[in-house]
Order: sequence, then C-alpha cells, then structure tokens
Amino acid sequence: MPRGKHHPPRPKPANSEGMLIANDLKKERGWTDGQIKTFLPEPDKTARNPFSRKAAPMKLYSLERVEAIEATPEYRRAREASRNRQLAARERALVKKKAAVAVAESLDLRITPEPWDTVLQKAIAHFNGRLRGKQSPAGLSTAPSRLNRLTVNYLRHQQTSYEEELKEFKGVVGVGEAYLVVRNRILDLIADTYPQLKAECERQKFDAPELPEGVTL
Repeated sequence: MPRGKHHPPRPKPANSEGMLIANDLKKERGWTDGQIKTFLPEPDKTARNPFSRKAAPMKLYSLERVEAIEATPEYRRAREASRNRQLAARERALVKKKAAVAVAESLDLRITPEPWDTVLQKAIAHFNGRLRGKQSPAGLSTAPSRLNRLTVNYLRHQQTSYEEELKEFKGVVGVGEAYLVVRNRILDLIADTYPQLKAECERQKFDAPELPEGVTL
C-alpha cells in the first residue's frame, strides 16, 4: 500500500535500487517478522543506516528474490496460516469486548438526588477548589452553558458510582468500549435526575472521551 502524502517513504541507503528493507516487507507487502526470519534469514547485502552512523547497518533484500519466495507454496501456506491466526485473535478479542460491553450495560449505576440549589453550590465549590492556571472561578452568575458543564462533570465524578464501576474493567479486553457505555449511561442517569442538564449531557456524549491512563479504544 503506497504511503500517503503525510507519510513520505523512509529514506534508504544510497545505491539500493531494486532492494527492500524490512519495513517495506512488513508495511507494503504484508510480511511478518517471523516470515522474514524464516524465508529471508540472511539479507542480500547491508548498507550504512541513513538515519544514524552509530546504528547497525540496514539489511537489504532483493525485490527479485522476495517475489520469487512469495510465489512458492511454502510461503503461501505460511502467509495463510499467519492470516488465520490473526483472524482468530481478532475474533477472540471481539468476543471479549462484547462480554465487557454486556457487563457495562447491566451494571447497577446510582445517583443520590439532591435539591437543585444544593447541587449547584456543590458543583461550583468543587470546580473552584480545582482551579488551574488562569482559569476564572465560577459562581451562580456564570454563563449557563459553563455552569451546566461543570455541574455535569461534578455529578459524573463525585455524585455517582462512576469511578467505582470502572474499576470492574481494569485490565479487561474491551475496557475502552465498556468505559464509553458506562459514561453514556451515567450521562443518561444525570439527565433523568436533573432534566435541566439534559442538553449538556447529550453534548458530552459527543466529546472525545477522557479515557483512563493506559486505556484505548
């Protein structure tokens, strides 16, 4: 697959026309490290690394040799086996993600309702107690959009079982997906409990998620 305009080709050593480096084999031709080790145990030649004189010499593989190997039954079988392993691994991961999402959808999430004025005062105090840098403090006269945002954030993190429920997924495959399910369910719970925050809760569902450290989607 050709590299896009934002990913220019890697520089290669001088006089390496018709030669491939390991990155070419993996990124452009679908080879794995194991296949390189098995079918190309030795390079056709080496050359000085163009990135650093202190780095190990770069291994170069003849395109003609690579194409000849790719045409062999042995390589085709190895490639098919590798593809089957990858597909099986993806299927296992998908099953685990679905299981994590199912658990997230069944969690008993709770929020303790309080009078609206009390919620506002607590949310403002919580926000002002965590001011950073040049942030301006909030108050009852703060713009409604900002006040709603900081109030929803306060409720998400301080007045629900949000953080505790997320601990259920630590280290689990699919934690990112489960995290989003829990986050959105809590936003719905806040909106149901405090209808005046419904619009802000819906808006936050479309925000980029602030995933816990080490968690990815």
